[in-house]
Amino acid sequence: MSEPGHLKLHPGLNPEPFSCTIDDVEESEDGTWATLDRTFFYPSGGGQPADHGTLSDGENELRVVNVTGKGGVRHQLEHCDAIDEMRGVDLQATIDIERRNELCRMHTAQHLISAVADEFWGGRTVGNQIRLDCTRIDLGFENRDQFDRDMLQQSVNEYVKADLPVFMDFQERSVLVQNPLVRVNMDLIPKHINNLRVITIVGVDICPCAGTHVESTGQIGQIEIGRIRSKGAGKLRVEYTLND
Repeated sequence: MSEPGHLKLHPGLNPEPFSCTIDDVEESEDGTWATLDRTFFYPSGGGQPADHGTLSDGENELRVVNVTGKGGVRHQLEHCDAIDEMRGVDLQATIDIERRNELCRMHTAQHLISAVADEFWGGRTVGNQIRLDCTRIDLGFENRDQFDRDMLQQSVNEYVKADLPVFMDFQERSVLVQNPLVRVNMDLIPKHINNLRVITIVGVDICPCAGTHVESTGQIGQIEIGRIRSKGAGKLRVEYTLND
């Protein structure tokens, strides 16, 4: 069973090809799934879609179209005519760089937006869905009438312009629960997990997170707040895009 190798890497930008072999193949109603002896593909989770890419033996190529982390990392494959002869041999895995980089930018922007909403209006992020074109964040407020779209966009873009460092480390739960820059509800993280992967935007936000991110906020680019709509009492759904 392969472990999610991306957890030990930061930044997530421009992932390099890596060697691997196919350990196991499973056929199911939704397609062909392979387990690799090692992997750096991001499995979908935390609101972030999975990486895409390819596996190649130099002559044949399999397309990776989805990755899941449930029960070990598994990779959904297409173009599988040659999969039998590709099992047990050295393969080169290539992650779709353009897709990965865009998701890194979108995900780090989500951390900034969540931090600003919490800092200014006590808005707690209660859900998100990161996408390539437009990302949404659901925010819960005691008084959502205080929310200001223009202030949110301006403040986030100021942090982007400041080009703040973004780094990854591992921290103990007991330390995180005492830090005011940790804005997530730690009770939602399973109690048995004591050592957590943490993404820090220096001076702004500290967040336990398994996603992929940029190295500094300047790599995000300017964001634009789009549609905002009600999601029930005290909740707003905020959408944003990146201005390339």
